[in-house]
Amino acid sequence: MMTFSIQQASPPILLIHGGAGKKTKDKTIEAQRQLSLQRILSEVWPQLESGLSALETVTLAVQKLEDCPLFNAGRGAVLQSDGLARLSASLMDGCRGKFSGVMLATHLLNPSRLAAYLQEKEESVVGPLGAQLIAREMGIAPKSPLTPESIQRWMKTLKQPNQGYGTVGAVVMDKQGRLAAATSTGGHGANYPERISDSATVAGNYASAFAAISCTGIGEQIVDDALAARLETRVRDGHTILTASEKCLKEAQTKGREYGWIGIDHQGNECVFCTTETIAWAGKDGNG
Repeated sequence: MMTFSIQQASPPILLIHGGAGKKTKDKTIEAQRQLSLQRILSEVWPQLESGLSALETVTLAVQKLEDCPLFNAGRGAVLQSDGLARLSASLMDGCRGKFSGVMLATHLLNPSRLAAYLQEKEESVVGPLGAQLIAREMGIAPKSPLTPESIQRWMKTLKQPNQGYGTVGAVVMDKQGRLAAATSTGGHGANYPERISDSATVAGNYASAFAAISCTGIGEQIVDDALAARLETRVRDGHTILTASEKCLKEAQTKGREYGWIGIDHQGNECVFCTTETIAWAGKDGNG
């Protein structure tokens, strides 16, 4: 279990995560993941500080996380039991209250790009066929996210199933105080084909004028607890994201849940919570 919190930081605020779960025995990979998070943070932060909007910032951050093969999203996505990578992602603009997402997209690297495209469409969430059509509209050529490493992991997972690496995500408060959240995942290995995780639902990703939350961990448990929406509701009802998170953490521990989240509220409070052994994350705010 890990908790981290800061009260009323100065905007802008940027938090990113690379998944929650068990610690790996390979310390080199752990170090590489943390260095990658720091690199992505350093690439995105100057643009946020220069006036990039909250929605644009979470989109950019998550696309960079999807491009890194060390995380379970995009290039690093785990494969389902039939050997296919099916990617899900969502964005939510807290200013407009607009949620958009894609589920089980195949033959592409950045499902978050499709979710961003849907921010300007009447439809909010689409499945595999809709994702293919949107990618065609956007001129995105089909490309497989499979790598030799992901195939090797898949073969090992078939023999000894596991819960995978979690998800990636970002939450932001920009200079104008606007909030946004984004989450992306490759699911977990050896599950049923077309199993849907929490990442493209409001249980795993949610933002409003009150709070922005991105979740990671066992998706079914996050959905059962409506985690991101529950946290936001408690902030809307008067809690800070810190006290709301403490309450949700106690409930999660009582149920034996395995998940985590990053969050920011409208007062500038920011936090990282998890019930798991670890969560990979990085962050920066206007206080440095």
